[in-house]
Amino acid sequence: MTKAKVIIPYKNRIELAEELPDWSRLNSQIEFVKYKITTQEAFRKDLKESNADCLWITDDFFAFLNGPSAYYDDFPTSLKLIVVPWVGTDFLDISRLKREKNVIVCNIGPNAASNVAELALYLTLSCFRMTSFFEHCFRFVHTGQCFTCAEYIGGSKHVCQKTSGLNNSMPYPFPEKLTHEQSQNVELSKNFTIAGKSVNSPSGKTALILGFGYIGQAIGKKLHYGLDMKIAYHRRSGPVSKEVLGYDAEYCKSLEDQSTWTKADVIVLALPGHSSTNDIINRKTLGFCKDKVRIVNVGRGSCIDEDALFEALESGKVCSAGLDVYKNEDTKVDARFFERWDVTLLPHIGSAIAEMISRQTLITLQNIEDVLLKDGRGVYPVN
Repeated sequence: MTKAKVIIPYKNRIELAEELPDWSRLNSQIEFVKYKITTQEAFRKDLKESNADCLWITDDFFAFLNGPSAYYDDFPTSLKLIVVPWVGTDFLDISRLKREKNVIVCNIGPNAASNVAELALYLTLSCFRMTSFFEHCFRFVHTGQCFTCAEYIGGSKHVCQKTSGLNNSMPYPFPEKLTHEQSQNVELSKNFTIAGKSVNSPSGKTALILGFGYIGQAIGKKLHYGLDMKIAYHRRSGPVSKEVLGYDAEYCKSLEDQSTWTKADVIVLALPGHSSTNDIINRKTLGFCKDKVRIVNVGRGSCIDEDALFEALESGKVCSAGLDVYKNEDTKVDARFFERWDVTLLPHIGSAIAEMISRQTLITLQNIEDVLLKDGRGVYPVN
């Protein structure tokens, strides 16, 4: 009997856990073809002639082949399944794949939610406590001098200066350090600020979570129990019961209702990339928010109008931001982010942990087995 064939494109490395028992077990029934990427033209030809039953998406697929959608017309007629070993599938037109080619697309479902939520908790905490600013000062500006780093507290202004640790040779706005005399006159109970931006605890504050699937619900749990925050959320498909969530959360029915936005001390985005979520944070919605709101994004960079965010950070409408995703990630992230001391920046590492390699391999193998060997729809189909 001919084995089902799975194509796994790679250039430099494949993030697989081949030591898993399920890998060895399925090897006897499925041909896993590790395809070494050379050129896009060669891959296009080889894919078309491959008679593959399944295409396993990899990071190298994007880095060296411009992503799977570029090869839509080259998918062999034998193709039944595309497996994505992470959560996001917005780079594929999953409805069109099902409708025109009867191709099932599967991801790893809820199995990365807790790890992405960990990062959202970190970014939220950093937004309130301004930890990125203090770390930058401690590492690069006043290396090893704890008390000197505290001399910014109570300040209300910027000065243009260069700071070490940055590649940019041009001065840029940086918080003004107070003189000894200035610091004596600051009422810290009213002005515990860095350049006019307040340093606060997230405890007791309200987080509005936009996107309340597996990841959004996990974020709510960690913020509620980990940081003692109140949770509000918007979800297109309606409210989630407390019995399912395990914690109190307020459902916000409409994003057109200004009161949805005004209650938030921090807005946490856990949204997929989609035309309906493009620039959901924009001048209008930021205008609905209270002054000094914080913004966290662990969903997709397309969800934020970055020009509007920069304007709001500059005016103080947005106090600070914590970002793991950006527009233009495939080319180069907007350089203005790297000149802002009030933004915590991470390079899209939401679920980038050692444990995830084994977990995503196992779930992906389960999807493959269910579709190719059991004639199912996969454990976590998305179309």
